[in-house]
Amino acid sequence: MKFYPLYDKIVVTKIEEDNKIGSIFVPNNDNNIIKGKVLKIGCGKLLDSGIIKPLIVKINDIILFKDNYNIEKYKENNIEYFFLKESEIITIIN
Repeated sequence: MKFYPLYDKIVVTKIEEDNKIGSIFVPNNDNNIIKGKVLKIGCGKLLDSGIIKPLIVKINDIILFKDNYNIEKYKENNIEYFFLKESEIITIIN
């Protein structure tokens, strides 16, 4: 499926992390922070002045964001897509 996010919307997929180190099980974090990969980005944030400010995040960036009730989700073919705004991203990981 192709997505074309508008303005400051970003399409992200969750990066599944292995929660085992050797044979030791490591529990998931309790604060709902998700590691994801940016698939698509919109053209930028529309300011009150009518100017479009480009986004900082780029396609293929690895990010952390918090999964909460504001985040819109869509699931297709066992892939969960998250639609969020750049302001909802906690950090970009290098």
